[in-house]
Amino acid sequence: MKVLAARSGLQTNEDFRETFALTAAMLDHRSGRDWRSLADTTIAAQLLYDSPDGGVNRRRSTDFYPEGDLIWLEADTIIRQQSHGKKSLDAFCRKFYGGDNSAPKVVPYSYDDVVKALNEIAPYDWKSFFQQRIYEIAPRAPLAGIENAGWRLAYTNELPALLKLREGQRKFTDLTYSLGISLGAEGGIRDVLPGTPADQAGIGIGMKLIAVNGRAWSPELLRSAVKLAATNSAPLELLVVNKDYYQTCTLSYHGGEKYPYLERDASKPDLLEAIVKPLTPEPPAPADKK
Repeated sequence: MKVLAARSGLQTNEDFRETFALTAAMLDHRSGRDWRSLADTTIAAQLLYDSPDGGVNRRRSTDFYPEGDLIWLEADTIIRQQSHGKKSLDAFCRKFYGGDNSAPKVVPYSYDDVVKALNEIAPYDWKSFFQQRIYEIAPRAPLAGIENAGWRLAYTNELPALLKLREGQRKFTDLTYSLGISLGAEGGIRDVLPGTPADQAGIGIGMKLIAVNGRAWSPELLRSAVKLAATNSAPLELLVVNKDYYQTCTLSYHGGEKYPYLERDASKPDLLEAIVKPLTPEPPAPADKK
């Protein structure tokens, strides 16, 4: 769907890359990867669908959806490399999903059928490819597809336009990759990344942020304080409340704001550009009427 949106012009190439950057960073920072495989998120899906936001990094979510994007992106880049640019994931889709012009019918398939079809398109050790990425514990997200495509996951202090839009629509504030916290509209702590400054300072899920450096909190004030802390040695002081207990948490963080984006690697061809290129030519512009 993401590729179709970009190919059809419903999404810009920049938005396409921002989407993958946000997905890759989210999955790459999930501590639940240390104990739960991607396949296990499908087995536990009935529980994960209705689980609360809090603790998602430690337990994982239905990650087979977003992580599937990264895995199939990597498969696409491998097919392109193995075929020297003559084939892509489109060839696999046509072969695997294509068929006779007939009435709808149920056609079951197995893991081996997927591997067989991929090998017919581009010979590769596809069985090990999926085994490692789906069934084995993988502390890091599968970023090779992004890297094979001539890009790399990096971080900037500029809030990406797509994240800003999501925050506005869903009413949250995301400082996951700097302080290590995500907050709801009223300052409620939605999640905390293990090992981050917020976690080390004692901030936990379910607490509520009240003030930043002695002033009533707002997303703008919090971001401004994080930005200012990068220029001095003063710690951040966050006043939080846990039920009826108030606590001032001191964060010794001076790294500034951090948001994910995809950085171009000029040493490699830009395969992302090729992947989202429309498959049909643009229609000719209408002739001027005389």
